Amino acid sequence: MKAAFYTLGCKVNQYETEAVAQEFLRHGCLLVSEDEEADVYVVNSCSVTREADRKSRQYLRRMKRRNPDAVTVLMGCYPQTCPDETDALEEADIVIGTEDKLSVVGLVEQFLKDRKRVDLLTETDCSGARKRLAGPSGCPVLETEYNDTGAVKSMLGSKRALIKIQEGCNRFCSYCIIPHARGPIRSRSPKSIENEALELLKSGCREIVLAGINTALYGLENGFKNDMEWSAADLENVRGIEIVVKLLNDLPGDFRIRLNSLEPTVVDRDYLASLLKYGKLAHHAHISVQSGSDRVIASMNRRYTRADYLQMVRTLKSFDKDYGITTDIITGFPGETEEDFQESLSLVDECGFLHVHAFPYSERPGTPAASMPGKVPVNVRKERVARLIEAADAASLRFREGLTGTVQRVLPEEYCGDGLWRGRASNYTNVWFEASGEPDLTSTFVDVTIEKTYKDGVSGRTAAEAESSCAADGALDARKGEQMSDCIFCKLANGEIPTNMVYEDDKIASFRDLEPQAPEHVLIVPKKHIQSLDQTAEEDAELLAHIMLKIKEIAKMLELENGYRVVVNTGADGGQTVPHLHVHLLGKRAMAWPPG
Repeated sequence: MKAAFYTLGCKVNQYETEAVAQEFLRHGCLLVSEDEEADVYVVNSCSVTREADRKSRQYLRRMKRRNPDAVTVLMGCYPQTCPDETDALEEADIVIGTEDKLSVVGLVEQFLKDRKRVDLLTETDCSGARKRLAGPSGCPVLETEYNDTGAVKSMLGSKRALIKIQEGCNRFCSYCIIPHARGPIRSRSPKSIENEALELLKSGCREIVLAGINTALYGLENGFKNDMEWSAADLENVRGIEIVVKLLNDLPGDFRIRLNSLEPTVVDRDYLASLLKYGKLAHHAHISVQSGSDRVIASMNRRYTRADYLQMVRTLKSFDKDYGITTDIITGFPGETEEDFQESLSLVDECGFLHVHAFPYSERPGTPAASMPGKVPVNVRKERVARLIEAADAASLRFREGLTGTVQRVLPEEYCGDGLWRGRASNYTNVWFEASGEPDLTSTFVDVTIEKTYKDGVSGRTAAEAESSCAADGALDARKGEQMSDCIFCKLANGEIPTNMVYEDDKIASFRDLEPQAPEHVLIVPKKHIQSLDQTAEEDAELLAHIMLKIKEIAKMLELENGYRVVVNTGADGGQTVPHLHVHLLGKRAMAWPPG
């Protein structure tokens, strides 16, 4: 049985999808990508906005059209907050809220036996009454204890992983439905978190990202117990999210701890300062401000002021001037004036954010903000978003320019070709750097001297590369006349660098692209070094014919029975980035024409 997953929303949803996927694997299922033919399609929904709800419905309908016999599962925040709406959704065979997600496999097996629709949120007893009473928002009542899924190996990249530590929120911001979708605060036991972290570290993880609905609320609910075997003083004095940071910081090994987010409705500058003593904690914090106007912040029911927020920023920047701070800002909240919006713009300038997630206010039925007066026209909301993004981009550029000349400790995440790698610095900046001749750097940290801004991050060189004359021209420049001994595709094709090989003979090698543009995306590379299609000669006719014949054979191996696309990029305007002739073979999804 093949199962596909479509995940919307936050990192908690990503983690929970991975937990459910592991259950399918334990039952002998094959996992496929979200757009492939499958027997089971699982949507892990988000309900922060109505647009997110629409995307869930759209995916279910598309998959039902593709395979009418497939079992479709809708789970998560959308059915939890709109149970009557999702109960009427014919395309969903099984409906589950934010709890019971690990029961999906059993429910699918039962559905395959009797083909009876299952909706755990609207089940009725023998009298016809609903089994779960609705809470004050109309949402079904949720549990009051943390439901532990056990260890989940949910890698974000090659060596980064999520750990879910907390569930629920009690802040009730006036625009947010999530407290109703996720329920009260429930914290995972520290010992369970430690056990999962040890499993991840054993498998080579180098960065642990702590995820929760509101991670700053960790351990603050009544009845929480710290089950770590610590001294009486530590058990007494270490509170909240610091418990998790301390227990991870105490573990052996060279790795980073990253907080997914910290809510200024919960933490303040003193609490932030208490976390800075932990050496493994990444120098990055996502602190959602939502607005720069005190009047709008109060209307949002968020318990801080602009001055409080700036104190937190100054605390982090005084510890490390290159501390990366990211945030969320809403434009066009009910009652927001142009003066209020200008305060958001000035806050962006004053804080020097690395990144701002800017989005227009979206009414969410069931929240107090949805019925507030002073609605801002949608076109004004969007216009303000555009101006906010412009200001945020300028602030980000200034922050990244300030990194020039610094040495950043980078965790490599992907190889981009031509001797170029991309990774994340401790402060969450994207860093591109050269490391010629290194087959795999994803298992270690690399110190990179930053030279300039590049794309949405910065670029630089390792100490060894900066001293090497062979790197003088740099992989970030369009190098001319590269020799075969320096060519990354030559090294891949001839086995000097490990790769995910699909096919090989004495003339060509075919391997999966590191940045796939389709569910199946392989490169076909001649072992002879030819810079581009323009550089082929008459003597290469036999080789080119061989490549064309092998394309058909490789496509058959990859089961591209519905068709495929063959692309050869030549020259700068053609999009060629590696000066070695290569052919792209893409399939397993419908592709438009012209390509754009």
